Amino acid sequence: MSNGDGAVQLNIEGVGEMPAVEWMMLHHMAIILLTVVGNCLLVYVILKNNAVRRRKRVTPVQMLMLHMCAADLLFALITMVPTMAITATVPVFYGPDMLCRFVKFLQVIPMYASSFLLVAISADRFQAICRPFASMKTNAYKRPALYASIAWVLALLFSTPQFGLFAKIDDDCVGTYTSAYQYAVYVTVFNTVVWLLPSALAGYLYYRVCKAVWQSTTFGSAFPTIGKTDQLSPMSSSAGQVHHRGATMQCVELDRRRVQTVKLTLTIVAANFILWAPFCITSVIDALWPRAINPTFATYIMFFGNLNSFMNPWIWFYFNRAQIRRALPCRRNKDPLLL
Repeated sequence: MSNGDGAVQLNIEGVGEMPAVEWMMLHHMAIILLTVVGNCLLVYVILKNNAVRRRKRVTPVQMLMLHMCAADLLFALITMVPTMAITATVPVFYGPDMLCRFVKFLQVIPMYASSFLLVAISADRFQAICRPFASMKTNAYKRPALYASIAWVLALLFSTPQFGLFAKIDDDCVGTYTSAYQYAVYVTVFNTVVWLLPSALAGYLYYRVCKAVWQSTTFGSAFPTIGKTDQLSPMSSSAGQVHHRGATMQCVELDRRRVQTVKLTLTIVAANFILWAPFCITSVIDALWPRAINPTFATYIMFFGNLNSFMNPWIWFYFNRAQIRRALPCRRNKDPLLL
């Protein structure tokens, strides 16, 4: 079902009737259009809101979200566009052997990058919330930039084996596996590295983050609001209450923004896990037991993985509706900037 590029393709070696090529092309074009529009709109909204707020730099979460936008746009442009071309001309690949290898190399970079960037987002939130004092010692912008750089470098490194795993054979760009066992190992390792391990690591980090946020909000709600003001003079007591009330409101607002950020990023991680689960699980089953799943059914199921590339912007919009209204020229909103 998958030739290692992360997008659903025709399985020439499978049995049974494949979905119509026209239907698959329509699916790919729709995903590409939605991905490009959604992610470009997200970039515009983030930059426009920062301009309205006269903020010179993006926030750490915004920085990582912009990297996610880049990964999703690359998925549409260098993963799905070549997939459309290969699907339209199957079983003939019109290009030299080196182009075949290079295309397969490029096609998996966005998949690795997207998964590793989700871990980067999780690690950044973990550092900011679970280790706030350690975070204060480092530059708030250097940490997410470092995490994003590591994610992209690892994506390039893990994509490099594609040069040796694919070649142009009998006019088609196919894997160079000499046995079904090698193909099964490749698919299993690929889906473990690109989906299972990043999801497990991000899930663990968010478990720690949610636990810390819950403990923080529980402690804050139990903290006395007045204190020992009854021992002070009336004037001092009144001034102390006003100061304490202002500090309490600031803490509540900070907790609200922090919880909102956690909800946003956790939803993105969960959506990535859920949408890619059918693709990855079906790919592994198809590699280990080729005749266990009907090829047509498996191909339709694996289409869900492609949906993830345009879901992230709309998740962000849902949690930041005020920013969308603020970015539109005909609307203005005075709600605080959350992310």
